Amino acid sequence: MTANTSIKWTREEDERWAAAFERELVLKHNPQKGLADQALSEVHETVTETGRSARDLFDDPRQYAASVAAERIDEAHTSRVDLAGTTAGERFTAGLAVAGFNGVLLSASLWVRNGIRADVSWATLTGVGALAAATVVACVALALRTAGRMAAMRACLGAFAVTLVGGIAAASLLPHHALFSLPAPVLLAASAAVMVGAHRLPDRTADRWFAPARGGGSEAWLRRLDGLLRGRHGMSAADARGHVAEARSHLAAAPEPTAQGEFGDVEIYASRLADGPGRKRRAQRRRVLAVGLLAVLVVVAWSHALRSQGVASYRFWVPLVLLAACAADIVQVWRDGRRQKR
Repeated sequence: MTANTSIKWTREEDERWAAAFERELVLKHNPQKGLADQALSEVHETVTETGRSARDLFDDPRQYAASVAAERIDEAHTSRVDLAGTTAGERFTAGLAVAGFNGVLLSASLWVRNGIRADVSWATLTGVGALAAATVVACVALALRTAGRMAAMRACLGAFAVTLVGGIAAASLLPHHALFSLPAPVLLAASAAVMVGAHRLPDRTADRWFAPARGGGSEAWLRRLDGLLRGRHGMSAADARGHVAEARSHLAAAPEPTAQGEFGDVEIYASRLADGPGRKRRAQRRRVLAVGLLAVLVVVAWSHALRSQGVASYRFWVPLVLLAACAADIVQVWRDGRRQKR
């Protein structure tokens, strides 16, 4: 990540300071969009007017990033994002964009390996259709988890498993003779369209798709609290139930008749409960689990290539590179955890 490229720094040390500040603010504090650019513009204006360096005026970039985060990142923003700093809509669109990018790579691979036209059979149609449907369902499930809708997420995960297993079984049983052929660029263009469409879809619009209905009384508020703590903020089921039980007990003795009136907005209340040193540990644990799952999927998807392809084939090296990247990411998380304990 580099500092805002629209800002021209006259001193190299100021440019390095700006890059360190932006990296710290964005990666550690998950600000709302535009805050980093706005803060850097203000720093640049002050540096230009005074002729002094950014470090002289604003001290250490990490400390200044923490100060900006404390003063200017509001609860309305932090309550909407998960442990990775993304909203439900952002999680959905990012998943679709990654799926589209993978489709582009696979389409290009087929083009290079099989030529300009790709044969399509009943088995191919069923397998590709099931994979595409399962991918969309998985993206929806991840977005629902960030939205705190755990029951809907579990239903989507069940649908994902049924779709994927059913598609694989059907593809293995259906005829493999070619029905027709498609130009490989058509497949590549379709995947690129998914990637571009996901990128252009406004996150706010996607957020509204996954937002639950408002209202429902105190019990609905408490169920929503449980879902947000477990899904969006990564708490264990036991810890979430403990917070819900405490809130219910407090509510029973409170003069205010509703949870909304007593505790306020449920998303902000859940964010306050989830804040603290445990949040970083939960984020690291969730990241390790996600990367571990990705490594398992890579092994399953590329196991045949690893067994059958020689070292001269790119299909032999692609899964090894992906597994190496997964291992490096897990090691980085472990090192970050050790540094925090010191």
